[in-house]
Amino acid sequence: MKYPFLILCLVFFQSVSSQERFLEIENDIKNGNRKMHTAFSVVDDETGNFAVFLDDDNMMYGFLYSPSLQLIRRFASEGLPKKYNQIIGYSILGQKIRLFLKDKNDKTFGSVLFDFQNGSTHETLYDFKLKQEFYVEGYSNGSKFHLITMPKDSNIFQVYVFEEGKEQIKSTIDLSNESFVDNQAEPQSLNTIMSTGGNIYTTGSQYRFQVDKIDPESPNSIETTSKIVKMYPSNTGFKLTVDTQRHTYLIDVSAQNLDYTLSTIEKPYLSTTMANSNSFLLDDKIYLISSTLEEMVFSVKSLDTQEELKNIHITKHDNITFKNTPIIQEGGTYKNYRELDKTSKFLRRLANEDIGIVASKYNNHYIVTIGSKKEINRGGGMMMPGFGFPVATAGAFTVTFNPTYFAYGSYSSTKATRIECIFDEGFNHKEGEVPQNTFDKIKKAADKFPKKEAETVFKLNDDYIWGFYNKKLDKYMTYKF
Repeated sequence: MKYPFLILCLVFFQSVSSQERFLEIENDIKNGNRKMHTAFSVVDDETGNFAVFLDDDNMMYGFLYSPSLQLIRRFASEGLPKKYNQIIGYSILGQKIRLFLKDKNDKTFGSVLFDFQNGSTHETLYDFKLKQEFYVEGYSNGSKFHLITMPKDSNIFQVYVFEEGKEQIKSTIDLSNESFVDNQAEPQSLNTIMSTGGNIYTTGSQYRFQVDKIDPESPNSIETTSKIVKMYPSNTGFKLTVDTQRHTYLIDVSAQNLDYTLSTIEKPYLSTTMANSNSFLLDDKIYLISSTLEEMVFSVKSLDTQEELKNIHITKHDNITFKNTPIIQEGGTYKNYRELDKTSKFLRRLANEDIGIVASKYNNHYIVTIGSKKEINRGGGMMMPGFGFPVATAGAFTVTFNPTYFAYGSYSSTKATRIECIFDEGFNHKEGEVPQNTFDKIKKAADKFPKKEAETVFKLNDDYIWGFYNKKLDKYMTYKF
């Protein structure tokens, strides 16, 4: 039985031989044969140290490395009770890394401190529970972690700030003096708009919503960017976008003092009042898409001036002359790949499904993806919002603080339809083949080695690190792309 496995390993290692082997982590502090469920990494931007955490549903193992890949320390923690199953952020102070967790109902919170200097852990259950507040997201910034919530039917963000070595404080980002309108141009609370996209009604809770974290510098897919609420975290703060049919509300929050600026950006004009639309931020520009069954408009605007830099309008009778790929549909129950031949079929998808747009830079060009996605039931585990990885069985963690992992895991849980387009710096369409992105290369290597556990991707400096747990070798293998 050993020989087929060795042959498989040989084929795999040959398939990634063009990539630099980054780090092999021997987990000899692990006891038993439990499956390795989860892996993730935390990077210290100040020191260059990075930690890799592995979880096997019984223990969480932490490994801290220097920038030169020297192991500083490793040890394990029993972690928190199993109901705390989502890791939403972290704080770093020297060689202390605190991981913040929540329960599946978004009500109770806790943390696990890995003190790599002393080789000890400390578990904390926080003594507050959200009642009339709704969890929005977590934001990590150095030694601080921000737990962001919203009171019911309000324009206010409550921010619980956890700073290592200090008492927890509660701050407020108050947008009560700002104006927000729904799709009928009626005044509405931001909380309600975030959960409905400006519609009059919605199914389920009117105040709960999903937020996708976005790293614009990483490859992103329609699956990742089609939510109506998106967070773009950075070292200086975060941007939160909320999309309705006619507007994108952009809330830019400073990490230093939690001040904000609000921009209300008009969507491209369509002849009907009802349209499906979304947006995407990249650098100092916003990319906008609006569609009905009859027509579609793609627009690019400056965030500073809101000047429109590009506007492309097509109807269902037009050919899409600015695309560099066929109209591609991937996923689905019966056929994983097909090409649509008519613009009308493409607009039908955009109008009726979760519409999205993505932009990225490649050399001196922009790659723009326009499309939509539809959730499908593949059986098995439930899918985490924004992820292609299933929510694992009871006890396993999901990790939502890493937008790179968020983006990489977004390919396989949906049926998605898209076109990809190349534009120059002046947003003139350019002919040519759309280049492979880094995630395409990683997935090509990963697909050749199907039996892997705890797959993850994270950014380290200018590189992407892909890793998985090899149970036979009892090692965590990582490669640099």
